[in-house]
Amino acid sequence: MLYAVVKGIHLTAIITTITLFLLRSVWAFAGSDKLRMPVMHWLPHVNDTVLLLSALATAAVIGQYPFVNSWLTAKITALVVYILLGHMALWRSRNNVQRAFWFSAAILSFAYIVLVARCHDPRAWLCAQSLLA
Repeated sequence: MLYAVVKGIHLTAIITTITLFLLRSVWAFAGSDKLRMPVMHWLPHVNDTVLLLSALATAAVIGQYPFVNSWLTAKITALVVYILLGHMALWRSRNNVQRAFWFSAAILSFAYIVLVARCHDPRAWLCAQSLLA
């Protein structure tokens, strides 16, 4: 029961994270002032805090921990990379060509995180085919 609740919160936070990133990216590509709305400065941070706390709770419930279990270490490392790439895409790009590069890299890192989570293996590309079959 606890696992289902914590996992549900975690999955909701994941969906919210990628949705917010995609929305903010659309605004960034368009040069929209909506990207600078006050809610867009705090909402992603609140959601990411929920995401992190639910991830830690899920790890505790299933008895697996970062720096002990390699797949969780890979997820956390890739999450840091995703955050940095997303920051580059949204705030540090000087033009849409740079933005597209950083955006694509962020999406690839997000996809890797999802695959690692599904496969419980840092070599997620090895089991990706079985998930697609």
